[in-house]
Amino acid sequence: MRKFLQIAAVVCLAVVPTVARACPFCSAVSLTFAQEIAQSEAAVIARLVEPPPASALLPTAEGPLPKGKFAVVEVLKGGELVDASGHMGADATLIETILLEEKPVGSLYLLMAVEPPKLVWSSPVPVSERAVVYIRKLADLPEKGPDRLAFFQQYLEDQDEPLARDAYDEFAVAPYEDVKGLEDRMDPTQLLAWITDPKVQTNRRRLYATMLGVCGTKADAKEIERILVGKDLDESEAEVRSGLDALIACHVTLTGAEGLDLVDELFLKRGDRDVPFTETYAAVMALRFLGEESETVPRERVLASLRLLLAEPKLADLVVADLARWQDWSVVGRLTELFETATADNIFVREPIVNYMRACPLPEAAEALVKLEKIDPDAVRRAATMAGLAGAIAAATPASQPADVDPGDPGGPGTPPDSLMPATAADLELAKRVAPVLVDNEVGEPVPAAPPAAGPSEKTTSDRGGSAVRWLIWVVVVVLVGMMARRMLRSNSAAS
Repeated sequence: MRKFLQIAAVVCLAVVPTVARACPFCSAVSLTFAQEIAQSEAAVIARLVEPPPASALLPTAEGPLPKGKFAVVEVLKGGELVDASGHMGADATLIETILLEEKPVGSLYLLMAVEPPKLVWSSPVPVSERAVVYIRKLADLPEKGPDRLAFFQQYLEDQDEPLARDAYDEFAVAPYEDVKGLEDRMDPTQLLAWITDPKVQTNRRRLYATMLGVCGTKADAKEIERILVGKDLDESEAEVRSGLDALIACHVTLTGAEGLDLVDELFLKRGDRDVPFTETYAAVMALRFLGEESETVPRERVLASLRLLLAEPKLADLVVADLARWQDWSVVGRLTELFETATADNIFVREPIVNYMRACPLPEAAEALVKLEKIDPDAVRRAATMAGLAGAIAAATPASQPADVDPGDPGGPGTPPDSLMPATAADLELAKRVAPVLVDNEVGEPVPAAPPAAGPSEKTTSDRGGSAVRWLIWVVVVVLVGMMARRMLRSNSAAS
């Protein structure tokens, strides 16, 4: 079972796409209004004419699900389909669909439908008059870019919660480059106020910290430093440290390489200090972002911080694959020592070390690999199996990537990472030799891949909906299998 979970986790991690989203530390709560409308064949604003009987809404109610009847007020998409279904004109028939809440007659809803010519209507989404104006403007926005985000920025933390949620989701699925292009149109004072407000949701705090990292000042960095240190926070402010990974990245982005000195001292140089694992892991996540996206911190400085965890045998596995991915071959000796001295508490570090050695071009790595195989041939065999599967899937991915991904649109929503783009023979060989790190997400919400962008108009709704469902399933599998793999490995190792 342990071997199966390790292999399954590698397979999942190899095929799930990651996107350089505007908020690399947060995930969309749901599909945006624009995505839902794009995936439908028809969309209307409708008014509730006949609610379901109150008795049908009781928890003890039996029989079919309650339905309400709606009259079309405005067609947003698919006017011909709505007309052909008889829902428009003087003799229009009412739309009947499931309604699971008690609302007064006259309430407005967004209704979407698929499967023409006989339209099948979705569950109604309640909307305010103000939300109707908001939704009406979506069709006129650019498909992507800073100008699109500029519109949604107006609704972040809006008093109309559905609009605030939708604006957040639009940022969560947009490319990171777009938010950087919005730099001159962001308000760092407002962003900092949201970050320091304990009532702001954690996922949104992550977004605002990422945005502040683009437009903030040294003075803003000082306030973020106060949060990271945490000593001056009273009980009511404790919640502002949630979203720590994005806060760390924000601080370093604003202060440059010197900001990593504080991160090292607070979260990575653990020694005899009792630093919570979640905080160290948050720092690692921030370092990964900085190594890939930051232009203010040299990657070598990021690697120096990652290497600090090699002094922690129980945590070294968090960074071994990162060192290999960024071709830091300076730690062959230290990793050999970690492999040789591994105990039941950190035996799980051996597989990533083997794959580091297999990827390393230095002759001393090849010599070390021979030595490691004599010590634990099973670990070497497991590492080879996992890396081989990951490499095989990575090699096959270009031919099987979602049809709605535009290969000529680098950085757009749905764009796969470099490891999933058409690769050279050398790239594929390296993919076969380096397996991903297996860790459970103990720092907060998982960071799933962004929902696929809406496909070309000729794609059917079922194609688009099926694609979204498949990616969501992959995300769930990755999180669950990753958590189970590491926990079972640790518990089994401890028992042995």
